[in-house]
Amino acid sequence: MSIFYPFLTVWQNILCYTKPLFLPFFAAGLTNNSKMHRFLSFLFCLAIAGSLYGQTTLFVPRNYLEPYQKGTRSWDGKPGPNYWQNRATYTIQASLEPKSRRLTGEETITYINNSPDSLKNIRFKLQHDRYRKGVQRAFDVPATDVSDEGTHIESITLNGQAVDAKSQNRFATFLDVSLKNAPLAPKSSATFTVKWSYTMPAASAARECTCDSTTFFVPYWYPQIAVYDDLNGWASHPYTGQQEFYHDFADYDVKITMPAGFQVWATGEWQNARDILTPTYFSRWDKAQTSADVVSVFSEAELKKGGIFQKNAPNTFHFKATDVPDFAFGTSDHYNWDATSVVVDAKTGRRTFVSAAYKTASTDYPQVARIAADGIHLMSTWLPGYPFPYPVMTVFNGDDGMEYPMMCNDVSTAPRSPMGLTLHEISHTYFPFMMGINEQDHAWMDEGWAAFFDYLLSDSLSNHTEGGVRDYSAIAGTENDVPPMVKSRNLSMAYRNASYQRPSQAYFTLLDLLGYEKFHACMTEYMNRWKGKHPAPFDFFQTWNNASGQNLDWFWKPWFFDWGYPDLGIEGVLRNDSGNNQTILISRKGNIPVPMHLEVVYTDGSKQNFHQTAAIWKDGKQNFRIQCPAGKTVQSATLGKTTIPDVDKADNKWPAGK
Repeated sequence: MSIFYPFLTVWQNILCYTKPLFLPFFAAGLTNNSKMHRFLSFLFCLAIAGSLYGQTTLFVPRNYLEPYQKGTRSWDGKPGPNYWQNRATYTIQASLEPKSRRLTGEETITYINNSPDSLKNIRFKLQHDRYRKGVQRAFDVPATDVSDEGTHIESITLNGQAVDAKSQNRFATFLDVSLKNAPLAPKSSATFTVKWSYTMPAASAARECTCDSTTFFVPYWYPQIAVYDDLNGWASHPYTGQQEFYHDFADYDVKITMPAGFQVWATGEWQNARDILTPTYFSRWDKAQTSADVVSVFSEAELKKGGIFQKNAPNTFHFKATDVPDFAFGTSDHYNWDATSVVVDAKTGRRTFVSAAYKTASTDYPQVARIAADGIHLMSTWLPGYPFPYPVMTVFNGDDGMEYPMMCNDVSTAPRSPMGLTLHEISHTYFPFMMGINEQDHAWMDEGWAAFFDYLLSDSLSNHTEGGVRDYSAIAGTENDVPPMVKSRNLSMAYRNASYQRPSQAYFTLLDLLGYEKFHACMTEYMNRWKGKHPAPFDFFQTWNNASGQNLDWFWKPWFFDWGYPDLGIEGVLRNDSGNNQTILISRKGNIPVPMHLEVVYTDGSKQNFHQTAAIWKDGKQNFRIQCPAGKTVQSATLGKTTIPDVDKADNKWPAGK
């Protein structure tokens, strides 16, 4: 690589960014044939470019520049003075008929256009159209679950007027409603009503569960307005079953009707428990709201016996949730229900109500409510060290490992511990829910964090007996090790590594590099800035640079932008006669910086650990020397640690082969 490449990259970015601003100056200079005008224009260009690009030496794609020009985002990582995002309120009434698996719903949506643009169409996501004939799918689905209609739209109205077929354009998993005759102006709102229905898949499917004939986990189930943002306009990537969330924040008022004997668990706070449960079971539910102990609200045996619900007839369950990006629910007529609560904010005493809903055959699930509550406490106080944002968290025994606001669809892991899966999915509450991450573009901004959290939280809660680090070493440097900054929507085989393994290892390295206190301060600042908003990659990079007080571009670039791999090795042990000691020579063979951790055993039986953060490679050095104490002779040396990836471990021991 040319030594001039970094400078060229910066100048290319400068020119891309500043050209539209300075064309008038250049034009004036050329028209007047004035060397002075051209010179002043050039100096002005340099001054502005310096203020913008003094913040980063990373390559910035051209499509990311416009938000900074318009002031919706700023180069110090903060939301810009002109930052905006749209939002909506959903009032939904729905029912699910278990025998036919037919879900029917009606919703009213009030959509607020906070953008500076007049919107000529409104885009709805019909995510169940993944089962419609002819649409793109990342994974095969049973032919019996595919239909001509996908989501059946019975009617749509806009501000009380029916939307005719000519104004509807249905494609992929989207439905665009044309407003060309009356665009939605900035700072105004529109109200839609939609009536729809569809049949849930009979077999297991990505993220949703027909768990048995009377148990369902129901996500991606209602027509939802897509995100319109300052980066891309309308979100345009269809739901194929692989890439996950990107939703706007909204308020939900939802009523779900189920046949007699069914319980519903959902996003949000249950509004009418007193009206549905008999006094005995309402009392248990109410006790669990403030109990630190796990309470059995009811068991499968009690459900079969009866007496839990006030009436032997259909019940309508009412839930409300505010400032969440989605709504999901689960239902069953034979699940056990354990519940407890945990303080998540010591300053206010605020608690989160924690539940586990599960079938009796799942022998690991009696542990889940306790694990979830303890994990939420640790998330609130240690990592990420930010009060858990939601009042409810339910882990529902489905057939996947998938997160939703205040809900998880988690398969039984018996006979293994459910700890890792439980903590992974719950930790997603921070990313992508509290922080409205665009997983369709940058899944590493949430999956990498969840993989980072589940290992450290599990390791801490289990006294170092649980928790697993996702192996990055095996794939690092291969053709499937694609830099995470390549958009997730463009990945297939490389998706999981770019979303989970590589970024989680980067975050382990970052924690080691900064130390807990500074790491936590950066994390807190990032969350305070972007809570309830839509951070993009450079908002993350620049906030951490700004909050840490140091330019970490040397770290971000190899980990997130470059092709490469991590690899350290022991070159040898040298005798230093003048100092009566030995020097261990460590070489950096890969371009991705990682910590150096070395355990040395001396011939006298003593041991010594040497540790250096990845900062030792910051300035491009390829070797590092470790000076052993005088009078000590090295018997063996071992390089590495669980959270430090290394593609070639053959040279991590000295003498070789021991």
